[in-house]
Amino acid sequence: MNRILEDVIRKNGPIVERITSENTMGYVVSDNAASTVAESSFDNTSALAIIKHMNGALVSMAQSVIRDLDPTNKLCYLRVATRKFEYLIAPEEVFTITVVQ
Repeated sequence: MNRILEDVIRKNGPIVERITSENTMGYVVSDNAASTVAESSFDNTSALAIIKHMNGALVSMAQSVIRDLDPTNKLCYLRVATRKFEYLIAPEEVFTITVVQ
């Protein structure tokens, strides 16, 4: 795993614990450079599916829309609500955090 990603996960341990304790199904932290799972509370198949579908197509499309609207702006947070779940996605340069509630 990337050294920067390990440091971020270690520094934000209490936040991760708080998020996962409040009606949260789980979370996935993905490495953007390799599109792999860095840390997850899901099984590997589910985590890879979340990375592929949510972090892949959806986040890149949302980032593109934001850049088209204002080239100086950047997507910081994306919230997607469905009938069953709510996905909270925070894309960063090195990693992307996805929480499923």
